[in-house]
Amino acid sequence: MRVVMHAPWPAEYVAELARALSARADITRLCLVVRSDFAYAEAVGCPVARCYPAARVTRGRWQRLAAHAKALVRTAACIWRERPDIFHVQALHQPLLDWPLLVIARLRGARLVWTAHNSLPHESARFDRALFRRIYRHVDAVIVHTRFTADTLVRQMGTRSDHIHVIAHGPLTLGAAEALPRPDARQALGVADDTFLLLLFGRLRPYKGLDLLLEALDHLADPAIHLIVAGEDALGDAAGQLADRRDVTADLRRVDAETTARYFAAADLVVLPYRRIDQSGVLMLALTYGCAVLASDIGGLGEVIDDERSGFLLKPVDAETLATRVAAIKARPDVVDRVRAHVAAEAHGERGWPQLAELTAGVYHGVA
Repeated sequence: MRVVMHAPWPAEYVAELARALSARADITRLCLVVRSDFAYAEAVGCPVARCYPAARVTRGRWQRLAAHAKALVRTAACIWRERPDIFHVQALHQPLLDWPLLVIARLRGARLVWTAHNSLPHESARFDRALFRRIYRHVDAVIVHTRFTADTLVRQMGTRSDHIHVIAHGPLTLGAAEALPRPDARQALGVADDTFLLLLFGRLRPYKGLDLLLEALDHLADPAIHLIVAGEDALGDAAGQLADRRDVTADLRRVDAETTARYFAAADLVVLPYRRIDQSGVLMLALTYGCAVLASDIGGLGEVIDDERSGFLLKPVDAETLATRVAAIKARPDVVDRVRAHVAAEAHGERGWPQLAELTAGVYHGVA
């Protein structure tokens, strides 16, 4: 079976899946369409077509449009040249402009598979709902990571339930640097042994609940609790919120792999007090590092976390409940250790990439 996978955005997830799929005997050829700055070409074990421009190059509006038009032409040529049995779309770079790629793949004889990492983009544009309703109805199969997303597609987007396949998100090991032992990581960050270290990681957006976590810290007023906030400031005012706080260390930038590994290794608890989400890449990264996670019981997060077994769940999502839950977890270090041990074991089982690739290939065969 010949597959073209279109992935201009979700690099780590796609690299892991492509590597596992390309190792299968029933996938005779897998070509991965990515950005020019794709970092995992040597690891994926399959041909890579660098059709899209690098993400972090500054251009004017017309330059961006011209570069994107060239990318679409390259991608269309790749589809035509590869003549795939399956065109698997992980994302579209600009959905309103890029949907004709689905038509081109269909004309070339491909069946269409779409992975809906979220039912709609985090920052939805005006026409996204109407566009994605049409896309979900047009493709032959939709892969989602949680039953929550599957239900959302059926109820809100009119997607046929028999076209939806739930396949979990796997651990993100390719992009992860090797973590230091916990004592060494804490020493490198200057964290005392008796400090209960919280970590809020990832690009800061309004739905991620930084304000809830800061309010919870104010409720706790515990000098033994410290928070690291690490990630780019998409809020625009995170620095102002964190200024003059002795209980918070802020690293408001795109964090490199080695520093990321150090933060996760040092943390006692990764906190995801999200207000809305389908599924979280930060959660998957935390599980990759074997961390204990406290996450809002919303979207599909509760399908990944079994409360007090593979993590901790927060419900309802408010500052007072969050403060109470953090204090309770801090008081039971034996439970935190047990959670970490369970997370480490699970990464090699049903959420391991060979199993997820087998399920994905099953979707391919089902539509082909």
